[in-house]
Amino acid sequence: MTSGDTDPLTRKLLEDNDNFGFEDGQIQIVCQDKVAALKDGNAGLSLGKDRWDIETKPHGHGDVHHLLYREGHVDKWEKEGRNHVIFLQDTNALVINSVLPTLGVSIAKGFHMNSICIPRLAGEAAGAIARL
Repeated sequence: MTSGDTDPLTRKLLEDNDNFGFEDGQIQIVCQDKVAALKDGNAGLSLGKDRWDIETKPHGHGDVHHLLYREGHVDKWEKEGRNHVIFLQDTNALVINSVLPTLGVSIAKGFHMNSICIPRLAGEAAGAIARL
C-alpha cells in the first residue's frame, strides 16, 4: 500500500529493478487516499502555510482492506481460489518468523481471522528502514 506521496517513487523503484525478480502482476499496489490531518486531541485541523491550506496525511493501515476490495483484488483472489491472505503491516523484520506458525494455527483451528501483535515500548526504535 502506498500513498500519494510514495506511489510514483515506489512504482519507479520496482520498474527500475525489474520488480526485484517478481513476475509482472505478482506485486499488487494499492494507493491509499489522503485525509485532513489533525493537529491535536481536540480534532483541530492542521493548517498549512496559510489558513486556507489544510494539511493532509495518508489514511493509514486500516485502509488496506477497503482498497483491496475497491481495486478488485478481493474478487480476483476469490476467483483464483485463494483461501488465505496475510497482511504485514510492521517494520519489525522479525515478525516474518511468526507468519507461518500463525497461519498453521489459523487453518488448524478454522479461524476466519487471526492477528499477531508485536509489543513495543513507547519511543522504542524497533522499526526498520531498508533500501530494497
